[in-house]
Formats: sequence, C-alpha cells, structure tokens
Amino acid sequence: MGYVVKADDRGRIKLPKNVIFPGDKILVIPVGRRITLIKIPPKPVEMSSSWLKTEKGKGELRVLAEFRAMEEAEMKLRRRNLANRD
Repeated sequence: MGYVVKADDRGRIKLPKNVIFPGDKILVIPVGRRITLIKIPPKPVEMSSSWLKTEKGKGELRVLAEFRAMEEAEMKLRRRNLANRD
C-alpha cells in the first residue's frame, strides 16, 4: 500500500502512524527525483550475526549496502518507467 504525504514549509514529511514509530531509524537514499526509505533494525549487526558471516568491517558493509540499495531502487524505477510507456 502506498501513501501520499506532503512536505511542510521546512521540507519535513510526516509518515502514517502504522508505518513508523517514535525512535525508529530510517536510511534515506536519494535516487534522482525520488527517495527510498529503509527502516533500520535497532541493533542491525547483532540481528544479522547469526546468518551474516564476513570479514568486512561495519563501515565497508554500510557502503556496500547503500550502493546495492541505490542500484536496486534505480533498477525498479527503470522497470516502472518502461512499464508506464506501454
């Protein structure tokens, strides 16, 4: 389900109550004229330690995750734009 929200005079947006809760951290990724929001778990490293085995540090993993998220968002936008042309 999608929502339409409007930015206020300071550029802030208010998300619906059932989407976000006070204290939640959100990764904001600008993708051209759009933005992608990804909710970050409270302790992402601890939550992933049981299934994520790597020698990479937190900083390197963060850069890689942001890059992949931007790639995925751009790919989805390209597919959507192609579908809208028909």
